[in-house]
Amino acid sequence: REGEEPTAPAAIPAPPAPVGDKGPAPALAAAPTPTTPLVAAPAPTPRQPQIVAPQPVEAPAATPAAAAGQSIRIDLAKLDRLIDAVGELVIAQAMLAQRISGQGLAGSEEMAMLDGLTRDIQESAMSIRAQPIGSVFSRVPRILRELEASTGKAVRLEVSGEGTELDKTVIERLSEPLTHLIRNAVDHGIEPSADRLAAGKPAEGVLHLSAEHRSGRILIRIADDGRGIDRVRVYAKAVERGLIAADAVLSDEEIDNLIFAPGFSTAQTLSNISGRGVGMDVVRQNVKELGGRISIESVTGKGSVFTLALPLTLAISDGMIVTVGDQTLVVPLAHVVESLRPDPRDVQHLGVGRAMLNVRGQFLPILPLESAVGARGAVSDPAEAVLIVVDTEAAGQAALLVDTICDQRQFVIKSLDTHYRSVKGVAGATILGNGRVALIVDVDELVAGAVNEAPQLLDAA
Repeated sequence: REGEEPTAPAAIPAPPAPVGDKGPAPALAAAPTPTTPLVAAPAPTPRQPQIVAPQPVEAPAATPAAAAGQSIRIDLAKLDRLIDAVGELVIAQAMLAQRISGQGLAGSEEMAMLDGLTRDIQESAMSIRAQPIGSVFSRVPRILRELEASTGKAVRLEVSGEGTELDKTVIERLSEPLTHLIRNAVDHGIEPSADRLAAGKPAEGVLHLSAEHRSGRILIRIADDGRGIDRVRVYAKAVERGLIAADAVLSDEEIDNLIFAPGFSTAQTLSNISGRGVGMDVVRQNVKELGGRISIESVTGKGSVFTLALPLTLAISDGMIVTVGDQTLVVPLAHVVESLRPDPRDVQHLGVGRAMLNVRGQFLPILPLESAVGARGAVSDPAEAVLIVVDTEAAGQAALLVDTICDQRQFVIKSLDTHYRSVKGVAGATILGNGRVALIVDVDELVAGAVNEAPQLLDAA
């Protein structure tokens, strides 16, 4: 076909010349065949005009320059400035809406249009930064080959959801924690082939990576079919290191989470893979810095699943603005299931500051945000307050107790100063429409503590 392309441009302008010479016979001008373009055919056929007509259209389509113009390279710094500008636009739009609402024009058609346009611009800007997570997953086979060579284990990799997109910044910072989790799965989870055969398993272990969008977040799972977490060994190691008392009573979930303690390791020998006490605590810290949370599901003899729940973007999100005493807070909408004013009969008090909410037969711990953020003058009686039922990937559901719900809108996530990043229950801050700063509630962290206490509260009841 490379030989045909140079002749195509020459054959296209040839037919007009006979048209000028044989003006009275237009049918003869439309008659050239592909093999003799300069000779008029004596007997035109009905399909000949259809053959000649598309030729001027096909020639430009073959130019490679047209395909090259479909994409351009953009400096990441310019893209970051665009995202920052979009964030400021969201704040300005919120301030404008706040001012107009004071004049009784909050429901105007123009404001609704502006809100829609702002959201469209924000989503378009974020989509530019979005990349498939496959760029991270593609590095895993090489890591796995190195681990197989160093451990002597046989592992088969299964991947799904590699087309799932998330923010470029998240992808860039995801590589290190993902590598730690894969090393942990191969070294601690998957058994040697001889042990697997003795346990009735295939000699080859399976490591499965998956990614999916759910409720405004991305869930990344690293699953293996290995031995699972040895909780007896983890408990003994924690007692040895002084992390827990020798007579401490812990649930399976609490024992599993001990592996995230700084410097914790159950490896019996020191190697280039494990035993150095560095790894899982780094994973949790990295995931937390990304605004996410990591959870574990492990079954002895069957394997473990590590789930990373991460935000799609680190810049802008949707939230519910609430008041708690003298504080205004933002609850990320991705966690919100419903909000309600409870019937007093559905609230079960279990002591000072302890209560459970009966939601259609399911008891959920009530978590007052007043104590979490140090608010003053907040409503303490659940029957007189508003309860927001939230759901988390790791700890299930709970009910947040707030005074009022003010609004629901987009907010720009601002990172906190170094001294405030360790404050439990606070994920960041944002600027409201009235110019005030509001803290963003870390729903995962707050609910995790409340749900762990829930069985004890029910026993006390």
